[in-house]
Amino acid sequence: MRICQKGKAYIHRLLFAKGKQIELRRLLWISFTMTSMVATFLMGISFYHRFSSISMQTLREGNDARMEAASEQITMHFRNMIKMSDVLYYRVIKGVDLEEISVSDDFRLIYEMNKDAVESIALFGMDGKLICSMPNSHLRSGYVLQEEKWYQTMMHAEENIQFGAPQISRAFQTEGDGYTRVIPMSRMVQLTIGDHMERGILLVNLRYDVLEDLMQNIMVGEGSYVYLASEEGSLLYHPMQDQIAAGKMEEKTLPLLMTSLEEGSSQTQETFLHKTIGYMGWNMVGVCNEETPTLHSGKTRSFILFLLLFFINVMFVINFYISRKVTAPIQRLEGAVKKIQAGELDVKIQSSGVYEIQMLSNAIEKMESNLKQLMDDIVQEHEAKRKSDLMILQNQINPHFLYNTLDVIVWMIENENSQDAVKAVTALARFFRISLSRGDTIITVDDEMEHVRNYLMIQEMRFKHKFTYAFSIAEETRQLGTVKLILQPLVENAIYHAMEFMDDDGELLVKSCIVDGDLVLSVTDNGCGMTQERAKALLLGDVVQSGKGSGVGLRNVQERIRLVFGEAYGLRIHSEPDEGTCVEIHLPAIAYESLQQRGMIS
Repeated sequence: MRICQKGKAYIHRLLFAKGKQIELRRLLWISFTMTSMVATFLMGISFYHRFSSISMQTLREGNDARMEAASEQITMHFRNMIKMSDVLYYRVIKGVDLEEISVSDDFRLIYEMNKDAVESIALFGMDGKLICSMPNSHLRSGYVLQEEKWYQTMMHAEENIQFGAPQISRAFQTEGDGYTRVIPMSRMVQLTIGDHMERGILLVNLRYDVLEDLMQNIMVGEGSYVYLASEEGSLLYHPMQDQIAAGKMEEKTLPLLMTSLEEGSSQTQETFLHKTIGYMGWNMVGVCNEETPTLHSGKTRSFILFLLLFFINVMFVINFYISRKVTAPIQRLEGAVKKIQAGELDVKIQSSGVYEIQMLSNAIEKMESNLKQLMDDIVQEHEAKRKSDLMILQNQINPHFLYNTLDVIVWMIENENSQDAVKAVTALARFFRISLSRGDTIITVDDEMEHVRNYLMIQEMRFKHKFTYAFSIAEETRQLGTVKLILQPLVENAIYHAMEFMDDDGELLVKSCIVDGDLVLSVTDNGCGMTQERAKALLLGDVVQSGKGSGVGLRNVQERIRLVFGEAYGLRIHSEPDEGTCVEIHLPAIAYESLQQRGMIS
């Protein structure tokens, strides 16, 4: 449980650490792959154990069948030997007077017929005297029949025919004086010698190598083998008998076999296989390797590893395809949203993918349409507000100018100064004609200069020639466009503020020119001037205007210019105390006709 919690915490830190960004495609691919690998691992373990169990069960069943067949072959072999012994006794020995008739030829015939399975045949009297033998007839010197284990077993056994434990044949001299391993088969027989009967012993030494051949290759599986044990628990045959005799190993299943036989338990079938050899009562034991050889061989492991890697690679490809298929519509949707975020409101959103993504795409497309409509409405409202603000700013002209001008005209008429009165009325009419300008926001520089000229003409009449004025208009600027009524407030400020303390020596210069590609309109006076701090305050609207003049301040002009042409344009004030003031208006140098084509005039 603790390992699982640590693994979960590690994965969470790996994928969702603070500040760490991970793509949805990668997250899905990692999640699918890890899930597939875990599922593959668990299925592999389950498959391994299941296949191991089935393979082991199949192997045990196959080995059990092979042991059954081998047991039947061994039993058949020993039955044939018993039948041969019966032939020797009942057809050759019994009822034959051994003093008169020799049985050597019959012994030789039977031996020749069975020499592939028989090492020797011998007939003994109870006193150990050799009566007949085949193929050798000479006992080894010092050989005592009564000292043989098989002899002692036979004398105390109830059965007529006895099989002794495998042993080295020591009875007869063989060619080369060698020793061979045999299985003694003995029985008590009745001998007729002259006129009396006595008992004898028929000994048939069976070849041990025949039994070895029958015991070979019975079990399947690396490390599996079969051995034979007597009823008393002694080993009769074992493939590693030499190592056991030398004490280098021991058969661990033998005690379990004897305990199982004594207790009648069958639980040991999980440890080894057991069969009984018919007449002899010998125990055939098969020992199976606990590891399934088909799963633990090098080729099998390589094959399983190949299948595992192949399956994992297939999962990688499938998971990559699925994650890409799932996330591709989301990535397209993300790209479309980024374009919308950047201001592109004509993006076509492709509706694809699963149902939820299609619904989200449709919702974003609807939101895009609504946003576009909203933006259009905002632009229209902003344009309407801009025009409204501009009209409000342009209409902020103090009526006192009109009243004062009319008073001057009345005074001129009363003093019979009709020519100056006509001149003043004509200037006032032209002043208001240009002020109205059919409601246009933009007029030519030439019209703006004419408007200021009429204004100055009226003011000069009012102030009794207290100041003089002049115009400097560059020809290339006359048909350029400018915002209406921006020079008159500057001239008005110069008259009412700059020349307030001057006596008939005031001078005004209204000028237009091109500077660095921009249209520059300026009003210069020789008044008392001001500090740069006051100039900045005037542009910010932080200085309260006096009651004189139109009431349209510099801040008003600044806002009107920027409403039309943007923040890059507006007013600049150059002034020093007692040095006069120059107020410049910077505008883009654009022809009036070009502005008219753009729809910026009204």
